[in-house]
Amino acid sequence: MSMTPGASACCWLSNWTEAENVTLRVFCLPHAGGGASAFRAWTRDQPAGVQICAVQLPGREDRTGEPLPAAVVALTQVLAPVLLPHLDVPYVLVGNSVGALVAFDLARQLQQQYCLPPLRLVAAAARPPGADRGMPPASELADAELAAAVQQRYGGIPGEMLRDPRYLEVFLPALRADLAMAQAYQPPPRPLLGCPVTAVVGADDPSMSRADLAGWGAFTEGGFDSAELPGDHFALLGHRDQVLGSIRAEAALLQPANRGAQAT
Repeated sequence: MSMTPGASACCWLSNWTEAENVTLRVFCLPHAGGGASAFRAWTRDQPAGVQICAVQLPGREDRTGEPLPAAVVALTQVLAPVLLPHLDVPYVLVGNSVGALVAFDLARQLQQQYCLPPLRLVAAAARPPGADRGMPPASELADAELAAAVQQRYGGIPGEMLRDPRYLEVFLPALRADLAMAQAYQPPPRPLLGCPVTAVVGADDPSMSRADLAGWGAFTEGGFDSAELPGDHFALLGHRDQVLGSIRAEAALLQPANRGAQAT
């Protein structure tokens, strides 16, 4: 994958601005084939003190001219130093579906390379790293078969788009590459994450259930919990404030004034 380490944040973070009085940063990674626009609702009207940054991966939306990521680890090795200058406050990684695996490995990279684990990892609509994704290998399916298989398992593709070869020609390369990247990813057994992990599932997600989330606990020594949200495979996208509510309280406890007040 031809990507330049140290590329500027404005390339990777679609809505990046230099913000003041930030006490918590949230970096969001999209589902397979998706771009930063998936988190448009999250980045609108942001809560006071919180900066929500949607990560734009190469090969989609305004980065369509760049090579698509081919491996999770290669991707996070480039992305980690891009984010590093912006980890001066507590931060959270949020990933949906395949984005959850990328967020996991990104947390691992930032912990191992820079001793800067996130405050929390939120992994939504994703089985644990190394688990069966429940899909045939993307490389074995023709375009129409791939689109039909994704629609049956995850939903989210409007019927008129499924029937439009022009749409599939634009949309499927990123989807196929992301699925292949996820299917090939084998997480290292050690070290474990030091941060808590929250695994999230939509109550009506056709691809998985809350029971499928338990394996995430094996990848952290920082604590594990799970949550069920109303909605389908993309339920996370409509529940920003619910997801971030308790995390904001965690971040507040890390502020110097609050730490001093607790000690007295």
